Amino acid sequence: MKVTSPIGELPFTVRSVSLEGRHMVVEGELGTWSSRIEVGAEDLPMLARAFRPRAPLAAAAIGLVALALLRRM
Repeated sequence: MKVTSPIGELPFTVRSVSLEGRHMVVEGELGTWSSRIEVGAEDLPMLARAFRPRAPLAAAAIGLVALALLRRM
């Protein structure tokens, strides 16, 4: 993966994906920096809106993940 930012393109290497409480956590390296991304149920509507115009099935999949996360609470 790569991340494009004002300082240029940096590789993002995923080291682990886990569930911590109500969040999916992706840990990795962005260039030379250790990075952590947390996605919670509260973020899923935003992700679904971003996918909806291009991939209705992806939006539906995000909805299913949201339901699964909410059931774990």
